[in-house]
Amino acid sequence: MSENLLLFFGRLHPLLVHLPIGILMLAICLHFLARRPKFASFGLLMPVLWFAGAVSAVLACVAGFLLKLSGGYDQGSVDTHQYLGIGLAISSVLLVVFGNKAIFKKLQTPAVLVVIILLTATGHYGGNLTHGDDYLTQPVYALIGKGPGKKERPPITNVNEALVYQDLVEPVLEQKCWQCHSSKKQKGDLRLDTEEYLLKGGENGEILVAGNADKSDLYKRLVLPLNHDDRMPPKGKPQLTEAEVQLIHWWITAGKGDFKKKVAQVDKDQNIDEIIAEVSQRSGQNTESTQPSEIPDVKVAPANPEHVRQLQNKGVVLMPVAKDSPFLTANLVNAKSFSNADMQLLANLREQILWLDMSGSTISDAGLQPLAGFKNLTRLSLDNTAVTDAGLKHLAPLTNLHYLNLYGTQVSDAGLKSLTACKSLKSLYLWQTQVTPQGVAALQKARGNGLHVNFQSTTDTTGTL
Repeated sequence: MSENLLLFFGRLHPLLVHLPIGILMLAICLHFLARRPKFASFGLLMPVLWFAGAVSAVLACVAGFLLKLSGGYDQGSVDTHQYLGIGLAISSVLLVVFGNKAIFKKLQTPAVLVVIILLTATGHYGGNLTHGDDYLTQPVYALIGKGPGKKERPPITNVNEALVYQDLVEPVLEQKCWQCHSSKKQKGDLRLDTEEYLLKGGENGEILVAGNADKSDLYKRLVLPLNHDDRMPPKGKPQLTEAEVQLIHWWITAGKGDFKKKVAQVDKDQNIDEIIAEVSQRSGQNTESTQPSEIPDVKVAPANPEHVRQLQNKGVVLMPVAKDSPFLTANLVNAKSFSNADMQLLANLREQILWLDMSGSTISDAGLQPLAGFKNLTRLSLDNTAVTDAGLKHLAPLTNLHYLNLYGTQVSDAGLKSLTACKSLKSLYLWQTQVTPQGVAALQKARGNGLHVNFQSTTDTTGTL
């Protein structure tokens, strides 16, 4: 039997593994119900269910073993999952063989309890292999402001003194890549959690070409179409934002992939300054990278504490843009349930919000209507939302808007016409949209040379204008 055929059967493991889970869970429930006279008839189903559960558990074990042979998993973690799964299969088989024997009747319930424990533990460790060790506990830790297993990173107080890789690039890799490429899991025999392994590369060779991001797999795979087989992260996994992709491009090209250089030691333009500010903001780090020109020269009252509390209860992260400043940044990264109807809560702080990040949220065109009143807004991130051309007309009154990210939205050339009114707009991100080069050219002609457009259509994999 060829290696590829064995791998095919191995990759059926994620499908097969749900069969014993469902069947055994049903058998467990009926076992305890059948102890009551009212449901005693359920006992007739037990031999069939235990048999089906045992067979499916054995098949899942075989497929899991074949998948393990393909490599790419932490040996200790996968062994624990494997042995628990084998124990579950053996326990299920024993229930089939001895379940109806009179001598086993008193031991049947303890045996079922063993199956419950093994089923729970096997599923938990399998989930850890697939989603990461902190998949189950991460939401709990997020509520108390902690991150299990995360590297402790001191706040950046002076962005020019920050290390490009350690302080800016590595947090992005940790959040978006380490789940599949770290000490716990090595897809493609690749680890991205240490400098040594980044330089080593994976099964296809080196992934860093110092000074040339376009020849570096670490960057090239980030900008492939989402449905491409080699796209990283693959479809269905959390994607890097356009700013994060550009940050990695800058580190490899201008920074030569150096792990020790500080921001001040690497050539950068205003666009990179803004990207650094955005990435720092998303990582929850308070920096001094806010450009003075982005802070409107107007006086506003401090935010109403009650309005702040209402937003924080929704999961919105609010931070001052600078010490003792009334202006705020608002980030919806943890506000998973934040909807169009909740936008009025943000509107209560329309004067104070300077930066607004709604990336990946459920906000759509209707939710953008209140933004017309955010006169002091300078930075707006709408990447990977359901926003279309209809929503962009609400942005026309934003005369102080400097930065707009529409990456991964459905906006087209028609929607860009609404942005000609945003006279302060300097940076516009249009990767993976319906916009065409002709639409970008028309916008730049209408706006003059003061607008920098980062552009990549859904049918084009290269280029910025």
